[in-house]
Amino acid sequence: MTISVEIARKRGLRKLIAMQRAAFRPLYQLYRDEGSPYLRGRKEHAEWLKRTDRYVYQICADGKCCGGIVAFERENGVFYLARLYILPNMQGKGVGAQAIALLEAELPQARKWSVDFPADQPQNRRCYEKAGYRDTGLTRQINERLTLAIYEKEVN
Repeated sequence: MTISVEIARKRGLRKLIAMQRAAFRPLYQLYRDEGSPYLRGRKEHAEWLKRTDRYVYQICADGKCCGGIVAFERENGVFYLARLYILPNMQGKGVGAQAIALLEAELPQARKWSVDFPADQPQNRRCYEKAGYRDTGLTRQINERLTLAIYEKEVN
């Protein structure tokens, strides 16, 4: 399978948002997190596309769009992988780890990356570890159901 990332465009937002909702629906149903990407949509993405400090890409597998990935620079070379979502039928196939590597190649100015995700989701843990991220041992409590694990990756 050939994976690529392409800069997201305003005309493709509806499709990206639909994929985001499909990918995050199960997590929202599990955690009931009011900050969930499942509840976010066009306004957030449109704002991101306007900003020069947000990097929004669609993920394609064999030429078909199957997800999205978003990053931004927090401070002087430290980047945050703000969102990664893959359609449910494409999850578990290595798409996410490949998309992360491609995103990182697009942003060579990054010297460090961070990401957070539900601590009790082993598939997320495997994806980020496969992409070279390491557990910091830190967590962030969102609500009584959701704790985020915090991972980082140093770039040489």
